Amino acid sequence: MDGRLICVSGASRSGKTVYVMRAVEKAPRLMVWDVESQWSELPGFERVTSRAALVAAAQRKGDLRVAYVEQDDLSKGFDLWAGCVLYAGRFVAPVTAVAEELADVTSMARAPRNWGMLLRRGMKRGIDIWAISQRWQEADKTAMGNASGIVVFRATTMKDAEYVAERTGMTKEDVWALAPLEYLRVATYSREVERGVLTF
Repeated sequence: MDGRLICVSGASRSGKTVYVMRAVEKAPRLMVWDVESQWSELPGFERVTSRAALVAAAQRKGDLRVAYVEQDDLSKGFDLWAGCVLYAGRFVAPVTAVAEELADVTSMARAPRNWGMLLRRGMKRGIDIWAISQRWQEADKTAMGNASGIVVFRATTMKDAEYVAERTGMTKEDVWALAPLEYLRVATYSREVERGVLTF
C-alpha cells in the first residue's frame, strides 16, 4: 500500500507538532528528525544522538520509535536521517517519518539528496512522511508539490498565509483568520477542506 506525504504549516506554538504527535501515536515504526529535542522526551522514544546509532536503528526489525537529535552539522545529519528512513522503509519494514523544522535544513531550491529521494520514492514503498515547517516559502518546494495532504495552522505573516493559500486552494483570509490550535486540512487531489481545532 502506498504511503502518504502530509505537509504541516504554521507559526510557532500554533499546534503543528501536537497535531502530528496525535496523528502518528499508533504508528508501530516511527523515525523522527527531532531538531528541537521535543519527541525524544516523550515516553517510549529512544533518543539517538550519534550517526552510528541512527544507522543501526534503521536496520532494526520490529517496533521502532527513534528521535534523532543531531549534535553537529544539521545538513549532513538530516541527509543521513532521510537516507536511513528510506533504507528502513524499503529493506526492513514500513515506517513513518516525521521531519521537524524543514526550513532549517532545506531551501526553496531542489530538495537535498536523500530527502529528495525519500519524497519522490518513499511513498511507493509504503513510507508515511510528515513534513513540518513554520514557513514553507523558506522550505523545499518538492515536499509541498508532492503532498497528498496539507494541514495549515495560523500563519506568522500575511505573506506566509498567501504562500500556503496559493498552494492549497484556500483563501489567504481563511488562513490568516486561524486562531492558535485551529487548523484547515486539505486533500490536495480533491481540494476538499476540513476545519478543526486541537483540544486538550
